[in-house]
Amino acid sequence: MAHFHTEFLLFIGYCLLNVYVLVTYWKWSLGLVLLYLGYRLTRMKSRLTIAGKAVLITGCDTGFGHHIAKRLDDRGFTVYAGVLNENSDGAEALRSRKSQNLHVIKLDVTKEEDVNKSLEYVTNNNKADLWAVVNNAGINMPGDVELATVDQYKKCAEVNLYGPIRVIRAFLPLIRRSKGRIVNVSSVRGRFSWPSDSMYHVTKHGLETLSDSLRMEMKKFGVKVVIVEPGNFVDATAISGREMMKRIQREVDFMWDHASEDVKETYGRHYLHRKLKCSFENDGKLSMSPVSDAIEDAIIAENPNIRYLVPGYFLDIYAMIARVYCFLPSWLTDIIVDRLTGYSSFPNQN
Repeated sequence: MAHFHTEFLLFIGYCLLNVYVLVTYWKWSLGLVLLYLGYRLTRMKSRLTIAGKAVLITGCDTGFGHHIAKRLDDRGFTVYAGVLNENSDGAEALRSRKSQNLHVIKLDVTKEEDVNKSLEYVTNNNKADLWAVVNNAGINMPGDVELATVDQYKKCAEVNLYGPIRVIRAFLPLIRRSKGRIVNVSSVRGRFSWPSDSMYHVTKHGLETLSDSLRMEMKKFGVKVVIVEPGNFVDATAISGREMMKRIQREVDFMWDHASEDVKETYGRHYLHRKLKCSFENDGKLSMSPVSDAIEDAIIAENPNIRYLVPGYFLDIYAMIARVYCFLPSWLTDIIVDRLTGYSSFPNQN
């Protein structure tokens, strides 16, 4: 309930600030609104035709990747759904659709061999132009900097950052040929920092900057690079599922086993379990449709947005912070984040 109250107060404060600016500087505000409306009108163009277009998606076992693979198959795209495990429930569910346009392929983005085999498969079987690559595969590994190991940082980066780099480098020649799209699924947490989650934030910040560099590099080839930033969709994805929680628990145990005696005495094992519990104790969106809508628009809109920030719900505190983080002073954002997380102080209970 306290978490909700904080969100509500922040939202009210944000609204009052906007009202103050509008009333005090109404001429400037009106001018900016008119400029924005004019900008949006210039971008209201028809959507592209789907016929003859193919899309590669990573991380289709569960979550956003699984959902958008089915969505694009229904739309008429040729879909190459990359899965980590060919025998997973998600992979079997995709095959059960018995669609001739839906290809389920093994694609572990951390393995160069898998990426190269996927490229060979798409090249040999694709009767349509490869129009888009959707880098969706990702993992989350919570943990303080002093507790997380370097190997765990590397493990998270291999999936969230180096994985997209491998896929982009392999498939970019096909995308350049079709003048298509690269769609990178990042996170609102790629815009701000959060305590006890730096392994994830580092990779998402990296994916954001990678996308910005790539977007400017690809302009001369007519290729568009789009970033999709989901907010709080915990309840809509597999991130809080049984298998994911087991994996996170193993990572937490690994942190504890490799911690020094001084670190163990300072933090206490209870802190690790508290962190694990708090990481997924929040209400998120139950439907993945808003993210799928954004990804679909990024693929077929003639002039897609550079970034799609997608709140998980109306008072999504993560999305709200992401919108204003770069405009606020660090001392203020520190207070806001500390108020929401409470990580500046904790009970040491072994």
